[in-house]
Amino acid sequence: MFREGPAEVKFNKMDPKGAIKMSKDGLEVDNSGNNFETCRADVKVRGGKWYYEVKLQTYGQIRIGWCTDNCNIQANAYTGIGQDNDSYAYDGSNQKAWGGANTGGVRYGEYWNSGDIIGTVLDLDNKSISFYRNGNDMGVAFNNINVADGIYPALSLQKKQKVSANFGKSAFKYPLTEVFPDIHALHLNLSGSQMADLEKLFDKYKNLGVSMKESTETEDLIKGEAMLQYGQDLGITDDKDPMLLVVAWKLNVNHNKTWEFTREEFVGGWSIHGCYNLDTMKKKCKEWKDELKNSQKFKQFYNYVFDYLREDKKILAMEEAVTVWDMLGFYDRWPMMGKWVQYLQDKKAVSKDTWKLFLNFTEQYPKDVSNYDPDGCWPSMIDEFVERIQEESKMKQ
Repeated sequence: MFREGPAEVKFNKMDPKGAIKMSKDGLEVDNSGNNFETCRADVKVRGGKWYYEVKLQTYGQIRIGWCTDNCNIQANAYTGIGQDNDSYAYDGSNQKAWGGANTGGVRYGEYWNSGDIIGTVLDLDNKSISFYRNGNDMGVAFNNINVADGIYPALSLQKKQKVSANFGKSAFKYPLTEVFPDIHALHLNLSGSQMADLEKLFDKYKNLGVSMKESTETEDLIKGEAMLQYGQDLGITDDKDPMLLVVAWKLNVNHNKTWEFTREEFVGGWSIHGCYNLDTMKKKCKEWKDELKNSQKFKQFYNYVFDYLREDKKILAMEEAVTVWDMLGFYDRWPMMGKWVQYLQDKKAVSKDTWKLFLNFTEQYPKDVSNYDPDGCWPSMIDEFVERIQEESKMKQ
C-alpha cells in the first residue's frame, strides 16, 4: 500500500528531548527553545501524489517539507531538515531549497510573510517535490528524490517560530485538484463506522476464499475465486474487462502476487479514495475508466500492468502479454494489432523494455510503418516486425 499510518495525521517530535511544543492534535507547532527543532508526521507514503498545507504564524527560519525513515535530525542550533540526503525542505525566509544533493541549500522560491499558506506537493510518480505560496506555483524544487521505505511530512523551526498544519481534515485553502486531479490529502476522511464497513467487506471476500479452499485461515488475503466474485460484485462480468487491473493499480498493489489483495492494500487503498462499500467503489471505478481516456494516465496504467503481472520475474509470458493487450483494447487502438499478434506466434516472452516501447511504437506509427526509422531506438522484436511488414508489402507490389 502507498500510505501507512493512522487516519488522523499529526506531528511528533523528532528528538524526544527537544523543546518544541505541539497542540493536542499535533497540528500546531511552536518552538520556544533556543535550537533548530524538528518534527515529523506519523504517516508515510510510498507512491502517488500527496499534498498538505502549512500556515505561517511567524515568518522566520522555518523549513517545510518531507523526510524518509533514515532522517534522524536532532535538536541543533544550526541543523534542520534538508541538511542530509534523506530530507527535503523549502525555507522562505532565506528563499532556499534544502535537501538531497543540495544540503547546503540552493536559491528557490519567494520570500514569505506571517499568515502565508505554504502548500507542498509530493509527486512520487515522478519522484519530485514542489511548493506553492498562497496558491502560487513556485516550481519543482527537487527531482529524483530518495523515497527509501517511505517519506513523511516534516518541519524544522528556529527559536520563536510557530506554524499550523492541515493534512486535509479541513478544507484546503488552496486545493490543487484542478492541477493534480489524482492528488491525495494525507488525512483519511472516512468515519469510524465507514472504516469498519470497509474491514467487514474485506473479511467477507477473504472468508469466501477460505470457504472455497483458495487460501488458508492464516492468509489475510482476497484471492482466487473470491477475487473473481469481488470483480463480479463490482460489475465486472466481461473476461476482457481490465477493471480489476485498474483497481490493483489504483490501490497500489505491489506485493508480487497477481490477483490477490492483502488487507493493507484493500482497506488502506480504498480508504484513501474515500470508498467503503460496493456502491462507492463502483462509482470510483467509473471515474477511473474515464480517466484512462487521458493518454498520460493510460501510459502510467499500462506500465504498471507489466510489473504487476510479471510478479518476481523479469519477463512476461507471451500468451499472457497478448491476452492483456487484447484486454487493454489494442485491437481497437491500433489497426496493425492482428499482424503484430501473428508475428509473435513463435515468441515466448516480452521484456519490460519491449512492453513499454510497444505503446510508444503504436502511438508514433498509428496507421502503418511506411515511414519507420530503422535507426530509432526500438527493441529488436519491433525492428523484426517492421521488416516483415515491409517485405510483405514489397511482395504485393
